[in-house]
Parts: sequence; C-alpha cells; structure tokens
Amino acid sequence: MTENKKDYPVPFLKGNKVDLCSINLEHVNLYTKWGNDPDVRKYSRSVIPWNLEEVKKWHEQQREGVKTDAMFEIWHKEDKKPIGTAGFSDINWFDRNANLYVVLGEPEYWGQDITPEVSKLLIDYGFEELNFHKIYVGIYSPNKRSLRTAEKIGFKYEATLREQIYIEGEYVDEIKFAIFKEDWLSSK
Repeated sequence: MTENKKDYPVPFLKGNKVDLCSINLEHVNLYTKWGNDPDVRKYSRSVIPWNLEEVKKWHEQQREGVKTDAMFEIWHKEDKKPIGTAGFSDINWFDRNANLYVVLGEPEYWGQDITPEVSKLLIDYGFEELNFHKIYVGIYSPNKRSLRTAEKIGFKYEATLREQIYIEGEYVDEIKFAIFKEDWLSSK
C-alpha cells in the first residue's frame, strides 16, 4: 500500500482530514475489496461480486465519451492512504444536476466526520466549478448515520420511495434529499 509521502497524489480538492484525488487504477484491488465487502456494499448496492478485471474495465470506460460520472479517491491525510471513493454519478449536463455519493471503504474511518467533509468538498466543487443547479442523494432508510449527515450538511427532504430497495431480506425505503446552488451559496 502507498505509505510513503512522496507517493501521496496531488489533491484535486483539499480538505482538513482528507483530500480528494484522481482515481488511480493501481488501486483497483482496493476498489474491488470495498465493492465486495458486505459491510461497505450494504448501502452502496453492489449486489453482484466484482473481480479485479471487471472493476478495472469499468473505470477505464469512465474515461470515454460524455462524462456522466466524476469519481475521486478519498485520501486520509494523516494516514497517507486511500480510504474510499466519492463523487457524482448520473450527471445531467443539460439540466445541471447530479447524484452525490460517498463510499468509505475502510470501516475504521466510519464515524469520524469524514463523510460530511467529503460531501461539502464535492458540493462546493459541483456548484462553484461544474455549475450544477441541484445536487441530490438517495439514502436507504436503515442507514441512519447517512440520513443524519444529509440533514446536517443542509440537504432538504424531497421524497420517500417506499419499499424501493431489497436489503438483507426486506424491502426498505429510499429517502431522497436535494440541495440547490442558491441555498448552498447563501448558507456559506
């Protein structure tokens, strides 16, 4: 694993505890591990096992054509290592909106306020550089920590999709939240 400071990538977005850096296909083994880890994938909806080649191919395809995803590695500054991925998916350039996601692949970093920091970095980037009008998230009802985080950051409730997702033997609701550029910028 990358432990040497000289191997720390140039940050694209700088935070306090973490930086967001470009995806590095040399870390495809980590992406595969995170995508297959039952605790990590539970709420990211990775329901089919992935192997290294499939994950690498998926990431290579993201570099082609119109960009509908903007993906970053989450690098822990103090520990100098990647601990997850985050970014935007389903980018709609015409309507200027996107889905924000954060996957902390290393459970030992859960509960350390990393997700709010990453989310705020991405929201700033989405509104100030990509000129999005709206950023939204979909959170599954059992994921109480993410529900609290969305509200804490400033996302507003939009809808509940009842029994939308099947997790661990039961159908659960998907809660939709959104934040608009005007509201975010006026709250800063």
